[in-house]
Amino acid sequence: MYAPLGSQNRQVSAELLRTRSTLSKFVMVSVAVSLLGTTELVFIEPGVKINGAYYRDVLLDQHLLPAIRSVAGDFLTYNAPAH
Repeated sequence: MYAPLGSQNRQVSAELLRTRSTLSKFVMVSVAVSLLGTTELVFIEPGVKINGAYYRDVLLDQHLLPAIRSVAGDFLTYNAPAH
């Protein structure tokens, strides 16, 4: 739901408010986005620990880099600041 910045819950219709218990606990995905296009979403299995090795060996090597190459061809500059 979108509401103006600074809105209080009492100013928003109760029908639009939802509690977290009605939503999924979490979903972790990864995607590459550029002016040339986007890749498919890569869904991370629940409970997987994302560390440097998993990021490099699974996300990049198996999923994102092949998808990025299909969108960008040989034109590729990679920049992913830590988050």
